[in-house]
Amino acid sequence: MAHPCLRCGACCAHFRVAFHWSEAEMFVGGMVPTELTEPLDPHRLAMRGTQAPRPHCVALQGRVGESTACRIYDRRPSVCREVTPAWEFGTPNPQCDKARMAYGLEPLTPEDWFDPSGSNTPPLSQNA
Repeated sequence: MAHPCLRCGACCAHFRVAFHWSEAEMFVGGMVPTELTEPLDPHRLAMRGTQAPRPHCVALQGRVGESTACRIYDRRPSVCREVTPAWEFGTPNPQCDKARMAYGLEPLTPEDWFDPSGSNTPPLSQNA
């Protein structure tokens, strides 16, 4: 079973992705590709496309609600690393629900995290 986020991507196409400039500066250990960012204020950058009236992160590939992926997943900003999809670890997430509803998607439920074959196998390790 695929991780529910790989069918969604709504958070990447609904919210502004803002983070400290150092996350994109290699000389201090930053990994976010600078060319995919734009200045937000003197201390923060934003992922390109996320400040638009209809935000859509430039790093998001695919079609929201069908099949998506982050093309810089291993180099994504901390704010993206901290996103926890609703019910992945047993708790709701109103931001996840809000983003999904903006795209006409039902909120995730605890059942979305188990294999429909009945084996109750989570789609990913809980440490992923």
